Amino acid sequence: MSAFVKGVRDILPAELEQRKSLYQIIREVFSQEGYQEVITPTLESIELYSNMSGLLATDEMFKVVDEEGQILVLRPDVTMPITRMVATRLTDLPAPYKFYYITTAYQSGRNQSLDLREKTQAGVELIGRSDFTADLEIIALLLKTMQAAGIKEPLIDIGQSALVEEIIKMLVLTEDKREDVVEYLTDKNSVALKEFIEKEKVTGQRKKLLERLPNLFGQPDEVILELRDLLFTNQSLQLIDQLERLFKNLRELGLAEYITFDPMLMTGQGYYTGVIFQGYARGSNYLLASGGRYDNLAEKFGESEPAVGFAVEIDNIISYLYDIDLSLIEAETKILITYQNQAEYIQAYQKAESMRQEGLVVEILAVGEYEAYQSYRKFDQIVRGGQ
Repeated sequence: MSAFVKGVRDILPAELEQRKSLYQIIREVFSQEGYQEVITPTLESIELYSNMSGLLATDEMFKVVDEEGQILVLRPDVTMPITRMVATRLTDLPAPYKFYYITTAYQSGRNQSLDLREKTQAGVELIGRSDFTADLEIIALLLKTMQAAGIKEPLIDIGQSALVEEIIKMLVLTEDKREDVVEYLTDKNSVALKEFIEKEKVTGQRKKLLERLPNLFGQPDEVILELRDLLFTNQSLQLIDQLERLFKNLRELGLAEYITFDPMLMTGQGYYTGVIFQGYARGSNYLLASGGRYDNLAEKFGESEPAVGFAVEIDNIISYLYDIDLSLIEAETKILITYQNQAEYIQAYQKAESMRQEGLVVEILAVGEYEAYQSYRKFDQIVRGGQ
């Protein structure tokens, strides 16, 4: 019998200290912009996540059955519970609702956080604002969060879920072909798309669109300019106009160097209705954050509230920080007080307590004992208890 569970892990002291520092940094960033911390239940009814197209499949959720026979799940997503909380408990409060969280989510299948079944996320949800500037503020806040967390050269890749749907409609695909083409486009698989074009005898503007989309991403102005020649419906062009305005405002805020545009950007969450985005560090493959607008989610609970938010992947950020050898932990002065006998121990203890009240880290050990431990801890100062 194995004592280990796949997809979960212990967090040892050094990493935990790094995490605690990261949590504090993130809390300060979120709080400064008026977000309030909330904690939602670890256990939720499976009904909360059922009948949600594009969301994590229920067979990939951890399930338990309570004493009444009700099927519960370990929270696989944090946006859904916060939306439920707002729609069912806070409707008497004035909008907007601005909440943040630092918590865990559980998924039995593969996910984008080091293939962990238990992953830590920190994020914000801005519920009750449909105005264009809300998207702008959330993207700017994500960038600020990544920079504060120590991400060197952060990048935010932006897309539009409604634009993806419109492009797929323009391609006029049958249901059995749609899934394959979406996969090819998402994976930037030019070879598979070429084979599809030849096999299905795709011609004209649809062929031109399919050929170009896999390699059409990067600087927003350049991508938009080319997209205007490829798109041919009023709805798609209106969405491009909206994105162009977003990129213009991001440029005016001085954030253009951190922004890229991918027209076929897609996420695993099916509830997004508008702008979507993912955060990376230049030169790194870690997915560090993701988010977007989800205006229809509250309707599941009988309310209508526009919303936008994001989540940062704590596990991936910690791995990234280790890769670049960056510590967020402030150096502490560690002091060891030694003693030889019981009388000296009393003096050592009293001296240690006095130092601890000054905020110092102080340990007490007998002289000559635990030498390997002393070497491992790298004490800055060793003091004799009786001195």
